[in-house]
Amino acid sequence: MHTTMHAEKPPNDGHRQAILASQHTHAGFGIALNGHSLRLSELYVSRYLEVNPFPRQAKRRTTLVLTGKLLNPAHFLHEVDVFFEPLPAPPSVDWLRTPRGYALPDEYVGLRPQAPHGAHYGDGSTGDYEWANGKFRVPAKLSRDAPGIYTIVFWIRRVPADKAFPGAEVCICAE
Repeated sequence: MHTTMHAEKPPNDGHRQAILASQHTHAGFGIALNGHSLRLSELYVSRYLEVNPFPRQAKRRTTLVLTGKLLNPAHFLHEVDVFFEPLPAPPSVDWLRTPRGYALPDEYVGLRPQAPHGAHYGDGSTGDYEWANGKFRVPAKLSRDAPGIYTIVFWIRRVPADKAFPGAEVCICAE
């Protein structure tokens, strides 16, 4: 099963890309057997920061402050994205039988680090969150009126020239 995932060809090679991503620091494997049905699950994780405890549930239209630190203070917290999706509803059997990929929602709010005193981004803003000496303080707005799940992704760069990659994700349910 792993060999099949590793042998995928573009553009349908999401499993292969996940397996080969150089940023992963940990991997987990699970195998389940039920009668004659065998399942394999592989989870690849990039552990680059520590998020301090936070509430897993919150009220809608509130702001939660997420704090923590980069495990290597020489790395960069490039951006923090706040994604929203409505609470899931039971899908139809036809939907369940159709193979499909999965990804984060298309719409999100991107948060940028605060610019140095007196500096501004090109749009005139000064940034959204504090980040210094490897520690961060991110105010994440749960801005929707509807109940749903907020997935907050912390994008990391190991060196300034790196392409940013997800270093951690947290989920909060707003009801």
